[in-house]
Amino acid sequence: MSRRAAKKIVMWIVFLIAAGMLFFFLTRPGSRKSPGIYSENQVETTEIAAELNFGSYSGEDWEGWLLEESGPYLTKSGLRSLLEKLGLTDYIAIPQGVGMRVSRAQWNEIYGQILDYVDMEAQVSRETFLVLDTMEGSEQNVLITNQGDYDTRLPLTYFEVWAAYEIYEREGECLGIASVSDGEEAVANVYLKEASEDGITFLYGGASYRKELTAAVENVAPGVCDVIIREREIVALRLKQEAITGGLLSYDEETIEIEAYGKIAHTGDIPVYQTYGEAVEKSLSDVILGNMEVEYITGDGEVCAILIRQPASIENIRVLLLAGGEKFRQEVFLKSDAEMQLTCGDTKETIPAGTVVNAADYTSGDGEAAQKTLVLSCEENAGVIYICGADGTPVSAGYAGRMEVRRCEEGYTLVNELPLEQYLAAVVPSEMPSSYAPEALKAQAVCARSYAYIQLLRADLAKYGAHIDDSTSYQVYNKTGATEESRAAVYDTAGQVLTYRGEVIEAYYFSTSMGYTDTAEIWNVENDGTYGYLKAACLNARACEGDLSVEEDFRAYISSPAEGYDSDIKYYRWFAAADYRDKEETLSRILAERHAVSPQNICYYKKDGKTEEESPEKLGKLTGLTAKERSASGCLLTLQLDYENGMVLVKTEYNIRKILGALVEKIVYADASESADITLLPSAFCAIIPEEDGTLLLQGGGYGHGLGMSQNAANGMAKAGMTYDEILQYFYKDVTIENMGSTESK
Repeated sequence: MSRRAAKKIVMWIVFLIAAGMLFFFLTRPGSRKSPGIYSENQVETTEIAAELNFGSYSGEDWEGWLLEESGPYLTKSGLRSLLEKLGLTDYIAIPQGVGMRVSRAQWNEIYGQILDYVDMEAQVSRETFLVLDTMEGSEQNVLITNQGDYDTRLPLTYFEVWAAYEIYEREGECLGIASVSDGEEAVANVYLKEASEDGITFLYGGASYRKELTAAVENVAPGVCDVIIREREIVALRLKQEAITGGLLSYDEETIEIEAYGKIAHTGDIPVYQTYGEAVEKSLSDVILGNMEVEYITGDGEVCAILIRQPASIENIRVLLLAGGEKFRQEVFLKSDAEMQLTCGDTKETIPAGTVVNAADYTSGDGEAAQKTLVLSCEENAGVIYICGADGTPVSAGYAGRMEVRRCEEGYTLVNELPLEQYLAAVVPSEMPSSYAPEALKAQAVCARSYAYIQLLRADLAKYGAHIDDSTSYQVYNKTGATEESRAAVYDTAGQVLTYRGEVIEAYYFSTSMGYTDTAEIWNVENDGTYGYLKAACLNARACEGDLSVEEDFRAYISSPAEGYDSDIKYYRWFAAADYRDKEETLSRILAERHAVSPQNICYYKKDGKTEEESPEKLGKLTGLTAKERSASGCLLTLQLDYENGMVLVKTEYNIRKILGALVEKIVYADASESADITLLPSAFCAIIPEEDGTLLLQGGGYGHGLGMSQNAANGMAKAGMTYDEILQYFYKDVTIENMGSTESK
């Protein structure tokens, strides 16, 4: 072999060795050619920018500046420039050692020191979670973990499913990764659907997961457990078998009250699993108060999961009885015209008829005594219970069912639980006079039952142990006791509800129309089909003409006589004098209150009508009010308040009625009778007519929101020979009358 050939071979050997070494370094764990993969040996400048993007040091230029100073990865020189920019070079030392790039461990140490100096409010913390899934987003990605969901600006290629990470977190955002964790992480309180030698399937956080096993699992039945994972492998399944069975009476942020057991603490966000049929995850709102026997899985003295073993049987409703509109009472005295059974914790007594029970005698004291619920009940149909004074004088109508008294910091709450049909018998006469035609009362019963059914499923007042209260916020209950006529209407329609597209509807109703009803447009809700059953109906004897969204047409209509199903009611037409002068302070208070409830319906603008203001304070003096927009049925959709320096747009019939109601002293009805001390205009179906003296004439009609069934028109229809189902079909679009027993709770 020639010397030249030997030299060539040596050069090739050197080249191959160098190429091999380069391949080794580029493919060893933690190394890569391009950004986007987690590494222990280096930290991307994009991740650094995310970790520094907070507090007084936030800014959109972090990433660009870091890339310019350091390139895609943080270097020692880039770190030095970073500390100079933060003014911390005299306080934080640059790590020594071989290599230009800063390792993750080195950065963690530096970042911790940076936070000590600049994160004065301790916004950033270190958390550990297990990644269960990831979702790509347009602006931020989402990490679904055993500790909840986290937003992150990091690429999803940084994370592996079933791997655990220690991260830097701020307000639910994963800013960066400190390290990959090799410790155990628990996916707590999952519902194990299936376990075999191939793997397990479980429900958690609204999703179903499948995870393979490295070791066989034997005799593991479906149930609640903790799945323990370490280094991406399942190392244990910790089954939870302690349970309590009973009806759910109330719940709040800290405790759950179980019938015949009392209150017990819970873990917070309690998972709920339906186990009959196909096992699925539900929510706590699906556990229907007082109508469902469920199983509570416990651990360490807390409820950690709930199992729904069978469908609800809708039989009872739980009503919070208000005291002068307030939820809490400072004292509670009860008595019955029959013998009562009393329970309070371990105390059980028989109370003779007519004996006054003072709630304070059983719930006084601190700690455990204050947690007890006092329950009073009579034998079915044996008697009723009265709210009374200390001397036994009744201050209420009699209540069927049982009474529950709970002691709270603010006072006592009083809940009446009774069969739904008995409840309706005391709702119908409280909402509609029993003297009305039988078919109208039946229509009212079906509407009231439908509305109550929806509220049963929602249980807005669960923290008080109730589904609803007894006021107009839901349905007026027992302000007029059950009558023979109301019982007949409820009995004749027993179990019947209105459904739309297979779902029970909120069958809204109101007192009196002005000749038309309206759609959910007057509540400024999105047209998603939810309220598709609320239609605009004409109730006049003469065929309806025109589109009342035109101001001139509405004024002509509302000022002319008309005959219809409820035109004989005094509320059919009314008028009022309104004076807006020097009312800025009153209106500002109302606007602020309503803006806090629904800001999209109270909008403040400068003079140009486009630039938004935060409040009406800078708008100056109120100069006038204008009907800016109406529905086709004539209801005011937008009221414009004109100021010296701008305007306010008010939407929804309630807000408009509230604003205009503050400007009037009395309402004069069609029969010349009057109502004073007005806080809410009778309806938003009104014209606003300027007067020469600077005041306004409000000329309107109807009483109530104008959606669904007009109760007085229903009575007129019944007198005209229409049946209750014909009445309901007239007011509601594409609805079906079904038996409640055939509907399923969703």
